[in-house]
Amino acid sequence: MADEPPVYNTDDAIPKGTLLLSVIQHLFAIAVYMTYPVIISAAVCGTADMTANLISLTLIGCGFATLLLSSKRFGTGFPMPIIPNSSYLPASVLAAGAGGIPLLSGMLILSGLLEMLVSRFTRFFRRIFPEEVTGVVLFLLGIAIIPTAFPLFFGSTNGSPLDPASAVVGAVTLLSIILFSIAKPRFCKFYSTILGMALGCVTAVILGVFSGDVLAEAADLALFAIPTPAFLFGYTFDAALLVPFLIGVVCIIMKTAGNLTLLSSYTGKGDRNTLSRGLLLEGAGLSLTGALGGIGVGTSSSDAGLVVSTGIASRKIGVGVGLLLILFGFMPVVAWVFRILPRPVLGAVLLYAIVFVMIGGIQSLSSRMLDTRRTFAVLLPILIGVSSGFCPFLYADLPAWAALFFASPLTAGSITAVLLGMLFKIGIPHRKSAVLERTAVYDFVQECGKLWTLNRLQVSAIAKETEERADAEGAVTLTLSRDRAALQVSAGGESKRYLLQ
Repeated sequence: MADEPPVYNTDDAIPKGTLLLSVIQHLFAIAVYMTYPVIISAAVCGTADMTANLISLTLIGCGFATLLLSSKRFGTGFPMPIIPNSSYLPASVLAAGAGGIPLLSGMLILSGLLEMLVSRFTRFFRRIFPEEVTGVVLFLLGIAIIPTAFPLFFGSTNGSPLDPASAVVGAVTLLSIILFSIAKPRFCKFYSTILGMALGCVTAVILGVFSGDVLAEAADLALFAIPTPAFLFGYTFDAALLVPFLIGVVCIIMKTAGNLTLLSSYTGKGDRNTLSRGLLLEGAGLSLTGALGGIGVGTSSSDAGLVVSTGIASRKIGVGVGLLLILFGFMPVVAWVFRILPRPVLGAVLLYAIVFVMIGGIQSLSSRMLDTRRTFAVLLPILIGVSSGFCPFLYADLPAWAALFFASPLTAGSITAVLLGMLFKIGIPHRKSAVLERTAVYDFVQECGKLWTLNRLQVSAIAKETEERADAEGAVTLTLSRDRAALQVSAGGESKRYLLQ
């Protein structure tokens, strides 16, 4: 449904039943990321109680942050669930190992404040994060999720070979979701994820991938409990960890910029301040989650992909998800449910959702006109990012701070894309002028479009219009100049300004 308009756009009225089931779908998409608190706790030999507390506090923080971002008045107006984020995972493990939860919380509070500060300077983002860089980030999000999604999908644990039964469960789940999503009945399209997961869970029980014995644990769980917040133990900070957390902030900013680009393009909503508000409130949500004692969080690419795949973009979904996440944070049984969902089912949902994020990146890249230097600025970061996933041994002996740049394809590729993008802009003029025959006007505008990496379709339209405005006989003086958001075209004594897409 990526090429179709939303069935329910951000402000559209949505039936209560559709809203409820859509919220449940998004919660299932979030479930896979609840493994991150478990990973951090395991890395520091945390107890079962510590792990449960970490999950609960993260759920509460994510809930409040989701409400902020999904608000039309204060936030983005898009359904944007906040989830535990892998960009902070390496730095979080270091912080938790060095100083426990107080140090982790302190560094996350600082990271959130830094993102809030950066959000005040988004007017420079188009220069630093142009459309092609955002496209690279969206594409690399899919590459970066491979080490998480495929082991889940195939039932692999700790580097073990695939489990045939788990592979069947994953395949049944993914194929079911796809078939439901392309089926004609609207009910199937809307709830393809829930229906596919249900079939996957049934298959998991039949094949023995999911054991009913684990259900006995539920009897020992309290229905309602108040988790222990981090502020009871205080916060600490360590300047030596600033660099790894700074890398996490940069990656989160680029990821969120990509998610907002995807949702803005799909819904046709958003304005020039959407990114600024989104980063401001995401940073506030990160600081809040850290202050409570949760882990690093950010916007969800899989949930953004789910919006596009289902066609349901109502911001009420974000409100519903946020409220339920807060409620679930006080219900230990929910954290338990997240832990027992069959791994292949979670992997299938993750693969399905991330496909729509990656195609958004490909469409962003294909929409731009790229000259030779911009081609390298796009492809080299992708290759470098992939190398960090396929050849991690290349960077094994780097200093700890440098190795963090290659912690994942997203980190390595995104940072490289920004640096090369800025480097290759050096020497590019912002104004070009020439005296041309009318027949050469179109090609000249096209050349300028490549030089400035403009939107392909917009440049073609401008070139045709400029050609028509030029005098039918003789030479014409043509001048093109661009600033941060517009292109000025002067031909035959007439001038026209175009807002850039």
